[in-house]
Amino acid sequence: MGMGFLKENIFKLILLTIGVVVLLFASNYFTVNKKFYERMMEERIERYYSGIVIAKYIDESDHSTPKLKLTNNSVISLENTFWNKVEIGDSIVKIKKQRLITLYKKNNQIVIFDYNIYFKNLKEKLEKKR
Repeated sequence: MGMGFLKENIFKLILLTIGVVVLLFASNYFTVNKKFYERMMEERIERYYSGIVIAKYIDESDHSTPKLKLTNNSVISLENTFWNKVEIGDSIVKIKKQRLITLYKKNNQIVIFDYNIYFKNLKEKLEKKR
């Protein structure tokens, strides 16, 4: 056994190790996303807010997060899909420990945003990526 044989085996071992590490990172990436969604859901459920929307904007300094300013001067962030439905002058209510946001439109229409459905869809999209 010469030096070339040893170098070749070390090179193969390094490649195998890199491959295993890449696979571990990839599997951890998908696991972290599911846990991330679960933490996001719990955080959203704990929120409480209520008021009339007096401003609607994208906060560039906060990762381009869609935000609303309410009459009590509180600022809330919302998911894009729901934020798009909100207009200045609408009333919005989120009760602590509930998974629903209720939007009372100026035209007397009521729009409900359900975090159960939202996060279920996110998890399904994550599963399809695998």
